[in-house]
Amino acid sequence: MDAEAPASKLFIPACGDRITLAAPWKFRLFFEHRNVKFLEQLKLIEKGKSSWRDGRTADGRLLHFDAKLPAGTVLECDRVYIRGYNKSRVAANEENDYDSITWKVIVKDKGKGRFWCKLSDACLIEYRLDWDAFYRDRVKAVRIVMES
Repeated sequence: MDAEAPASKLFIPACGDRITLAAPWKFRLFFEHRNVKFLEQLKLIEKGKSSWRDGRTADGRLLHFDAKLPAGTVLECDRVYIRGYNKSRVAANEENDYDSITWKVIVKDKGKGRFWCKLSDACLIEYRLDWDAFYRDRVKAVRIVMES
């Protein structure tokens, strides 16, 4: 048996929590209506030339593009969607796995935008949590400043 892998702590972001990419992140960006503007911003599709309806193969599967965000990009969790029981995940059917996280890119020099990715791609992110990464901490800091 192989040596045990080092232990890691699980981190599931709440909406509003922020992470900073510690390394470039490569992920699949699916051609779906909620991702069209971000696909255009990354120049993966031509602006105004494609409808999200173009994003399916003949057999109905979603097309995706290989996207990459640079290290230093700050992402804010906007939505977490995890099904209570996912039959397709049990059957190892990646195509029908709807578990996802929606992110906002919030650092202007890295681009702005909103997109979703599959949970399996989000698990590949190498990230840092900065002192103000948690939404509740930022709200608390603002309150302290406003009350002083």
